[in-house]
Amino acid sequence: MKIRATLCCLAASGLLLGACSEDSGTIDEPAEESASAEETEPEIDAAAFDPPMQFDTGAGVPLPQEAGAGNINLAGNAVQPLPVALSGTKAFIASANQLQIVDTRIAEILPAITPQSGTPMDPAISVFAGENPIQAPIVVSLDGKDLVVVPFLTTGEAEGTAVAHQNLEVIAVDAATGEQAFSVVTELPLVQSASYENAVVKGESGGVVVVDLDIYGSYTVAVDLAAQAVAWESAFATQAVAGDTVVGVPGDDEFNRHRSGLAIADGAVKWEDEEFGYLDLRPAGSKYVFGFGGYDTIEGGLFLVEAATGTVTSLQAEERDSGMCRFDGQTTLICNDTWGWLGAVNTETGEWLWELEPSAERSSVGITAVWHGAVYGNTDNGPVVLDALTGADAETAPGIAPWVVNEYVGIAADPNSGVSGYPAIA
Repeated sequence: MKIRATLCCLAASGLLLGACSEDSGTIDEPAEESASAEETEPEIDAAAFDPPMQFDTGAGVPLPQEAGAGNINLAGNAVQPLPVALSGTKAFIASANQLQIVDTRIAEILPAITPQSGTPMDPAISVFAGENPIQAPIVVSLDGKDLVVVPFLTTGEAEGTAVAHQNLEVIAVDAATGEQAFSVVTELPLVQSASYENAVVKGESGGVVVVDLDIYGSYTVAVDLAAQAVAWESAFATQAVAGDTVVGVPGDDEFNRHRSGLAIADGAVKWEDEEFGYLDLRPAGSKYVFGFGGYDTIEGGLFLVEAATGTVTSLQAEERDSGMCRFDGQTTLICNDTWGWLGAVNTETGEWLWELEPSAERSSVGITAVWHGAVYGNTDNGPVVLDALTGADAETAPGIAPWVVNEYVGIAADPNSGVSGYPAIA
């Protein structure tokens, strides 16, 4: 089982209604009566490019406004990862109350997937000013079938003096048909004077999906997809999943320096450090997690942590005290900071591949996505694609700088201040 790249990272409703021709560039609503999946789901006949270097900017298919709401600023830049995953030519757009599905190859909206275990959160209050907490689903392979896995928080019915419980409903969707395969529902523990505000799938390994619940005090639920049941749950704030290890904070994650690594299969403690010292950890492939900066007793910088043991490797001095890294789904981690520096790390060895500083000869690159050896971004001269293994320009006229990408399509801003899917053409 493996995670398919959904590089990565929104809520309102009512876009793309009405039946229009495909020539118009809009999307048809699904027919009320549909044939069987075998009749309506042809083989993907779009050309695949791994990784894509060019996109057709004249063939964009608009996505629902949830794809960008709260995450795209006035300058048209994504300030946070979009809540969109790609599988084949389909885009899966998560929001608080539904999973919308758009087939970008034939410009069609498929029926939305909604939770059934209770009342879902109101999407109008889940999007805050300047940010959207909803994150992308993940795509996993189970018994040869790709599944899109998305979590929802729902609330049951209150009766008499009994308080209504919140539920976590994890839904698995057949990526080929867009139909629900199954769901796993668990009632969440009541927490005094607090409620669960968001659910995020942090990763998967061995068929177990790890969901972090946003609540004061922290909580994690691991779901076994093959068994279609909860594998374990714990008062634990999951920060990242790497290989078969879940890395995060035991107990209350507020100002807590304690970090642990748990076995993804059963939640058993593999290692722990009560004075770990480093800040937020994020995934960097199957072996490492990464972070920038630390607490007052730790010098800043970019560092890797071996997920299975907690061993820390410093990669940069303290001037690299803030930034972001993105894993390409293969063996490369691409990092950047706010001053234009770029660097690439081999995620098998933890060694540098290359580093670049802005210079008179070469402009800085605002990274938007990385995938399968390609680094996508914007420069003063327009979009560009770099070779992830060397840092050299691989394509200087890609058409777009996608925020989410796979071998068939790139998701990027469109001229109407929305978000569209653009087919890969080279």
